[in-house]
Amino acid sequence: MKKRLYNLTILISFFASTAYAQQIPGLVASNYGGLYRATENPSVIAGSRYKWQVNLGTIGSSINHRYFVFLGKNSLFYPLLAPHSKDELYGRSRTMGSLTDKNPIYLASEIRWPSAMFSIGKYQGLAFQLRTRGFVQGKNVPDEVRNLYFKRLDTGLAEVARQEWGDFSLVQQSFSEMSVSYGIQLLDLEAHKLRVGTTIKRVFGARIGYVKGSVQDFQVRQVAGASDENELVLNNFSYENGYSQANQKLNLGDIFSADKYAAGWGYDLGVTYELGDFWENKEEAFDQSPKYLLRLAGSLTDIGSIKYRTKDSRVVTGSQQQAIIGQKELEIIGNEGADGLMNLYPGTADTTFNRRVKLPQAFHLEADIQLVKGFFVTLAQTKRYRPRTNNPLDLTQPNVFTITPRFEDEDSDFAFPISFIQGNKKVALGAMAHFGPFFIGFSNINGLVKKGGARGSMAYLGFSVWKLKDWKK
Repeated sequence: MKKRLYNLTILISFFASTAYAQQIPGLVASNYGGLYRATENPSVIAGSRYKWQVNLGTIGSSINHRYFVFLGKNSLFYPLLAPHSKDELYGRSRTMGSLTDKNPIYLASEIRWPSAMFSIGKYQGLAFQLRTRGFVQGKNVPDEVRNLYFKRLDTGLAEVARQEWGDFSLVQQSFSEMSVSYGIQLLDLEAHKLRVGTTIKRVFGARIGYVKGSVQDFQVRQVAGASDENELVLNNFSYENGYSQANQKLNLGDIFSADKYAAGWGYDLGVTYELGDFWENKEEAFDQSPKYLLRLAGSLTDIGSIKYRTKDSRVVTGSQQQAIIGQKELEIIGNEGADGLMNLYPGTADTTFNRRVKLPQAFHLEADIQLVKGFFVTLAQTKRYRPRTNNPLDLTQPNVFTITPRFEDEDSDFAFPISFIQGNKKVALGAMAHFGPFFIGFSNINGLVKKGGARGSMAYLGFSVWKLKDWKK
């Protein structure tokens, strides 16, 4: 017995020392997560407890305290709306919060459209999913500049003395994906269960807009004759900004057009192993809850890329000895993105955008311990699959170690994820509740209630229906 406890301790310590962010806080670790868990590890559809499950709709987005202050004038989906509108996006984007405190900036949104999974016999499973994802990523954007965006330049802010800046980038990217997942259970012994799975995804409707450049130094000074208005001064500003397609309203008939939107391929791989057969409820004849002591899982997700070869793309490069940005210019950039920046600062070179951009490739590890029947503690890690590249246009995920205590059964889940995001000084305390077909989740409650700043929380709301497999004692 002592030897078993020692080996279990070694396994738990290994996962705790390597650990990162869950897509839907808490639910992605649940044995009843189904489709939501399959997006992180496709092996879970093998030997599933579900006969079938249908996701009728799920929305998720990073938001901050402003979202509730300006309820009705906000947007959960700024990264998804940016390519298709020039109207009031500046105001809407200020209701979203970065999941990272400082560098890099990281905003995300997604819509999970109607999707389904079903079991084939006892050991195999198939899933078909459709979702739309959007990201905004920024690298080396000073806190003083970020604060100007959220607090505006016409509110009498204090001046900022001249200071160095350096290289920076800001990228908005969105796309949709259709995926097919298959899982099979290879081992079904009393105390040992092994499942593997894979997902193949077709990416389409992809669009990117970006600016990258260098600023020698910057300052914030008061506008002459206006005591409550400031301006941002950039010295020796060199830049490249571009897009794969100009901002325009979405036409569903064009979504598969290679002239307007880019496409690509990706895949996921996953494995799950369950150890132990201890937590059996002998008093309940129809108890289907898992009996394992320890569940280990690992997966690779979003391995692939998007190939941009669109017809109306544009890339502009140029430089300004001194660029002055006031509130009006700030709103133009916020509303129109790369288009607005090109209009404000015409470039000296004009070319097309012809590149390949990586999906947010990630490596996931997980150790799930059942301490008491129905009560679990999950140690999970998401890390970049490969080190960050020199290409700022490649999508990445933040490195996050998450500890999630949770209660679960077939009808409900309660989870409280505690996330340690690399680079953040404060821990993110989240919560997730699942009642029958409805669920709601937040990755960082403090990011929703704390006034000021740009830090936010990932929020999810969804609805699904299912049927469990018939079970015999």
